Amino acid sequence: MQENNTSEIARARVMAYVAAGLFTVRFLFFFLPYLSFVPHSIASLEQDGTISGALLGNAEHLVLFPVVAALPAPRWAKGAGYGWLVVDMATDIMALQGVLPLIYLSLRYGGHISSALWAAAASWQGRGALRVLGLLYALDIALYSYIPHGSFLILIPAAFLLPAWLIVIGRFFTRERIQSSPLMREI
Repeated sequence: MQENNTSEIARARVMAYVAAGLFTVRFLFFFLPYLSFVPHSIASLEQDGTISGALLGNAEHLVLFPVVAALPAPRWAKGAGYGWLVVDMATDIMALQGVLPLIYLSLRYGGHISSALWAAAASWQGRGALRVLGLLYALDIALYSYIPHGSFLILIPAAFLLPAWLIVIGRFFTRERIQSSPLMREI
């Protein structure tokens, strides 16, 4: 049983780092259209409604399933985390299929409430940077969801907070794995 838990934590650690990288790439492409010196062909490469945008959007969420499973949180909060992942992946596919942004973005922002709930509950279980970054991310993503037609500027902190929080989660899993190793238990 302990070996399964150790491998689950190891997998979640790697996936947290992968997700941090994928979300960073996605957020970079999100902001590129606002930079006038970036050619449109590059800026629009990973946007909603493109195949590459849908693939990246789904990938960054798919790798988080093991993270949600392994990060200590109440069962209802993990359910919210899984719900967020499913909703965000569905909205990426909706955008790819040509659904109007007003529809798929409204659904996505509703899913972000589940993201905020999971992040807040899981962060509350932690300490230090894990708690602070997670709670700030949860606050920012929820706030944006509740502001009708809010400025994307409100989301800028989340573009930094989520990848940073995921990196801290990866470090948390590293400590958990070391503490749960057979050698550490004997010491």
